[in-house]
Amino acid sequence: MSLPSVTENVGEITQDRSLQDIPVELYPITLLAAALRLFRLESESYWLDEAFSVTTVLSNTPSELLFSVPGNDPHPPLYYLLLSAWTAIFGTSELAARLLSALVGIATVVVLYGVGRRLFDREVGAIAALLVAVSPFHVWYSQEVRMYNLLALLTALSFYWFVRIQTERPTDEAGGHTDIGYVVSTVLLGYTHVFGLFAILAQNAYVFSRYLDRIVPRSRLTGRRWITLQGITALLLAPWLMQLFRRMMAARGGEASNVSWIPLPTAETVRETFAAYLGGYLFGESFPLLVSLVAAGCLVLALSSDRGTTSETERQNEPVNATYVVVLWFVVPILVPIALSHVVTPIFVDRYSIGASLAFFLLIAKGVRTFSRPSLRYVVVGVLLVCLVTPLPAYYQNDQKEQWREAAVDVESAVDGDDVVLVSRPFTERTFDYYFDRSDIPTVRIDADATTDEVQESVDGHDDVLIVLSYTDSSTNQRILRAVKNRSDYRGPVQVTRYNGITVVRFERTSNDG
Repeated sequence: MSLPSVTENVGEITQDRSLQDIPVELYPITLLAAALRLFRLESESYWLDEAFSVTTVLSNTPSELLFSVPGNDPHPPLYYLLLSAWTAIFGTSELAARLLSALVGIATVVVLYGVGRRLFDREVGAIAALLVAVSPFHVWYSQEVRMYNLLALLTALSFYWFVRIQTERPTDEAGGHTDIGYVVSTVLLGYTHVFGLFAILAQNAYVFSRYLDRIVPRSRLTGRRWITLQGITALLLAPWLMQLFRRMMAARGGEASNVSWIPLPTAETVRETFAAYLGGYLFGESFPLLVSLVAAGCLVLALSSDRGTTSETERQNEPVNATYVVVLWFVVPILVPIALSHVVTPIFVDRYSIGASLAFFLLIAKGVRTFSRPSLRYVVVGVLLVCLVTPLPAYYQNDQKEQWREAAVDVESAVDGDDVVLVSRPFTERTFDYYFDRSDIPTVRIDADATTDEVQESVDGHDDVLIVLSYTDSSTNQRILRAVKNRSDYRGPVQVTRYNGITVVRFERTSNDG
């Protein structure tokens, strides 16, 4: 496909650019995004977090998802409520449940185009949407039953309306609709993931910068109007914000939390996050230098392109400093949670910053747009596309997620009525049991710190023992296996079967003596 040649400067930002009137260049981009997100959607089994999502909505009523689950789960309830309604209609198969995320991912590409077009021009919107359409990072989370792609979509929608409220008066009919659109999308964002709050913080940083620096131009958004919108948003988010505040205070006081598995972020964490945006999950240690250099060059061009090209008067006459908006959108949801991780408790994970990745691709697109020669822009976009698409064949051909379905089916076919299955970590039992359809076979959870006596007692009175090892280190695995092996009435391991992220070990009983 060819990129549009139409150039719309920032001064034209007040023109009506409704997302309902989809431009021609968006059709092939959307079709490409759909193809990559729907392809082999059901091919892999649920991994641990996906199974948690599905079993959570199956085992709780909507009212429990709204009021009870948030007390134990670190994430707010919106995604679970949406998934509950979706699975009630379409079922809980891998295809059905992941289809929700895929459709949300496709919608994210469309909305990002609208944001890029409104902030900059059609070409920037098209390039950013195209890069996100083929991004392995976004394809990955568009095929996962978790809330991360919903976080990305609502972040983009919130910023879309945020830009519009800078240019439309509240007394206008469109202005009133804009205020409602902003509040609704932003409240939904806050109820999707805690990192949505950092996107809201970025918007506030932009608005209040006008009182500190002339980098933010005058707009039709008055301080009173903005404070009113934020007050309404905060009031609607108050139940979740109060619960979040209590958790933060408890974590700071040393109380154990359900995010204790998150490591303390370092400078290497930031580098790995940017690499993840460009497909680092799939490249592994062979992450290409070329895509890093091209992306970094585009970011530098995006940040420096406005300097010296626009006078102070011209900047003040523009309704929005588009580059500054996107920079804050990109930086705040990364740096602020990293800082909080060092002050309160670690909370930063690269996938949580998926909303910021949209700004990352917008800045790259803005950098590409600074090249005056169209042929050079085509070359840069082509290089980026090739680098992003390169790992996708391996992504589709090889299982990326834990193979719980395959492991459970094999165990199910191998056990008899007097056998027992040991699962090495309590939190993995839910995923294994989702696929394991043998109610006559006991499944015993083994804590990571279980003693030898506790492991041996769990196999008393049973014939063969099948041990499902996952999310345990080698020393824990050896301790569990040794506990069974050291019993005189068992021999083995007689069979070791390895799956992606899982190992199943079988011991046979040699006598009827205890």
